[in-house]
Amino acid sequence: RLSMIVTDPVEHRIFRQPRLRPLADVAVTFLVDTSGSMKQQRYEAAAVLVDTYAQALDLAGASVEILGFTTRSWAGGKAAEAWRAAGSPAGPGRVAEVEHIVYKDADTTWRRARRSIGAMLSVHHYREGIDGEAVTWAYRRLLAREASRRLLVVVSDGAPMEAATSAANRTGFLDDHLAAVAAAVDARGDVELGALTLDADVSGVFRRSRLVDLDGTLGLGHYEALADLFS
Repeated sequence: RLSMIVTDPVEHRIFRQPRLRPLADVAVTFLVDTSGSMKQQRYEAAAVLVDTYAQALDLAGASVEILGFTTRSWAGGKAAEAWRAAGSPAGPGRVAEVEHIVYKDADTTWRRARRSIGAMLSVHHYREGIDGEAVTWAYRRLLAREASRRLLVVVSDGAPMEAATSAANRTGFLDDHLAAVAAAVDARGDVELGALTLDADVSGVFRRSRLVDLDGTLGLGHYEALADLFS
């Protein structure tokens, strides 16, 4: 009966009204540091902040991904064991098992991804940082998205730290690698890279960066930080 009423061009018992639906031609990726030090930086508040960002962007019609990065084990794991078995050659680069986490992929709505986003509140996988590789990984995923504007937001507590790689390479290797990756992304110009940092100043690494204080209650200023980052 309803279908007859809807399809009848002379029927006046049903009305239609146009509705504006927001559609943002933008793809946003949040790359969240899930290293052990983040457990000291109110990771719960950071998770709520990123979750709220994702919900708002999803409602605005933007494509949103939430990714995480850490290591699969402490002290390098099998990668460090293999390096030592090979005679510990100098300058090996990364000697740790990397772990990439997809809390929410770009094709899943925020509503359907709520349970997996909640995994950020579980700290059993918070180990060590693989910042440089993680930025490269997130950048490549974001580059595959069709959008007129692509934003990559790193959420971290400061400088990268991973014990096995730091000990096996020269001093400053991890910091220099992250800085080189960030500079390369900026030079390409196809992705806008920025960082929301929870502790240290990372303006020397990321051209766009904002310090976010999570010691108090989340307020309007915390949510405006994302707009300020890319304004």
